[in-house]
Amino acid sequence: MDQQKEADLVLRAVERAAWFAGNFHSGRFSDGAVENLAFNIGKDLDAHAVELKGEPLSIDRKDGRRRVLHVAPMLAMGGHRQLLYHWICNDRTSCHSLMLLDHVGDVPQRFNDAVRDSGGSLVTLPPKAHLCQKARSLREMARNNADLVVWHLIGSDVAPVAAFATHEGPPVVLIDHGDHLFWLGSSVADLVVNLRTAGAELAAERRFASCTTVMPIPLLDPKAGISRIEARRALGIAEDQVMLLSVGRAEKYRPYGSYDFVSTANKILDLHPNTHLYVVGESAAAIAPFLHCKIHDRLHFMGSIEDPSIYRTAADIYLESFPFGSQTALLEAALSGLPVVPAYAPLFPLLVANDDALTDILQNPKNEQEFIKRVELLICEPEQRLALGDALRKRLLAEHEGKGWLERLAALYEKAESLTHNPRIIPASSCKMTNMDINLSQWHVMTGRPHSSVSPDDVIRAGLYHAAFVAKIVGDYATARRHAWNAVQRDTFVWASWRLLGVAMVGKMGLFFRQLLSHA
Repeated sequence: MDQQKEADLVLRAVERAAWFAGNFHSGRFSDGAVENLAFNIGKDLDAHAVELKGEPLSIDRKDGRRRVLHVAPMLAMGGHRQLLYHWICNDRTSCHSLMLLDHVGDVPQRFNDAVRDSGGSLVTLPPKAHLCQKARSLREMARNNADLVVWHLIGSDVAPVAAFATHEGPPVVLIDHGDHLFWLGSSVADLVVNLRTAGAELAAERRFASCTTVMPIPLLDPKAGISRIEARRALGIAEDQVMLLSVGRAEKYRPYGSYDFVSTANKILDLHPNTHLYVVGESAAAIAPFLHCKIHDRLHFMGSIEDPSIYRTAADIYLESFPFGSQTALLEAALSGLPVVPAYAPLFPLLVANDDALTDILQNPKNEQEFIKRVELLICEPEQRLALGDALRKRLLAEHEGKGWLERLAALYEKAESLTHNPRIIPASSCKMTNMDINLSQWHVMTGRPHSSVSPDDVIRAGLYHAAFVAKIVGDYATARRHAWNAVQRDTFVWASWRLLGVAMVGKMGLFFRQLLSHA
C-alpha cells in the first residue's frame, strides 16, 4: 500500500471517530488521542500526498487589503452558511476567498457574487479526492494566497487538521459553529472564535484551546421589501389570523422525553382557534415517525426553504424550536422585529439560543407551562408583541449588524494578526460525566433514531434501541444483537424492535449489500 492510501485510511478513521463522538456524546469535546493522528500525518504531508491537478491561484493584495481565506467543508443548510455569507458581505476592508472541501452540487449564486465582489476566488475541491490531497491543496492555498485563514468548522472536518499542522502559513482562526459537539481542530487553531460566552468557557475548559474570543454572529438588516399584507397574500394567510413561526433544521423538532414541540404546539393551538403555526425546515412526513401525537390541523410543516424571509415578514410571533434550538434563526427573527419566545428549561445551555446581547431581556421559560403562557400573552396582547419585538431588534442592530459588529470584527482581526501560526500536539482527554454531559448523552439517546413506538417515558426501551444502534455503527454486532433481543423480549409486538434485531443478525453481510446497492 502506498503512503497516500495508508495516510488517507488513517484520516478517514479519524473522521469517522470524530463523527461518532459528535453524534453519540462520549463525555469529551476534544481528544488528542484521535486528533493527533491526523496532526502527525500533516507534519509530513508532502510525502503523503500527490498534488491535485489544476491551475495554481494567485490572489494579490489589492489596495493594501488583507486576504482572508474562508474554509468550509460545504454550504449545507443552517446557520453556518448564513454567518459565512454575512461576514463576506459586511466586511469591505478585506479580500475574501472561499475554499469548499466536500461540496457537492452547485454553489448558490449569492456566494459566487459575494466572493467575486470582494476581489477573491471561490474554489471547490473534488469531493472524491483523497483527504491528503485536499489537505495539501488547502495548505498551498493558505501559504500563497492568504494573510489569515478563517476555518468554519463543522464537527468532523479532518483535512484542515492535516493541512495546518505546519508552522509555515498564516494564523488560523477557527469559528466554533458546533459548540455543543465534539470537534477536531484545537491542535492547529491559533484562535478559537466562539459565538457566545458559554461556548468560549467550554472551549477553554474542555477543548484545549490556546486562545479564545467571542464575536457576535453577523446579521444583515432585512431590506425593505414586500409588506406584511403582500407576504400574507403570497402565502395564502388571512390578514386576521395570528401567525406563529418557527425555523430550524429537522432534527431540532424531534421529541425528547417530556420535551415535545408538536405536543406543546397542539396545546397552544387548541386554546386559540384563530392561531396557526408554520414550521420552516421540517416536513410533516419526515417528523411523523418520531411523534407520539397527531399533528394539529393548524400546525403546518413547510419543509426546507432556502430563504424563509417571506415567512418572517408575514409572522406575528416567533417560537424557538426545542429541545434543540437555533441561534441564527432566532436572531434573524428578532432582527426582523418579531417578538420571540425562547426554548424552555434547556437540557444544556448550548443546545438552545444563548446570545450575549439578549440574555438580560430574553430569559428561557422555566417549564412548558411558562412557555405556553408567554405565547398566549403575545397572542392576546398585540402591544406586548410590538414592544418586545422592538426591544430585541434594537439590541441586535447595535451588536450584530453594521458599525457595532464591524468594530468587533476589527478587534478580532487585530488579535489574530498579532499571532504566529503555532500548531501543536494536544493532550488525550478523559471521559467526564457532569450533569451537562449526561443530559447531552440522553438527548442523543432519545432523539437519534425514529422509533415511533417508544413513549416519552419508556427510557429503558429507548436506551436498548440506542445501545443496539451504536454497537451496530461501530461493527460490534454481537452486542447489537444482545440489546436488540432484549428490546424484543420487552415488547414482542413492536415492529421496530424486530427490525433492529434483523439488521443486527445480518451483520457485516447486510452492510456489504447496502454498500453494493449504493454504488450500483
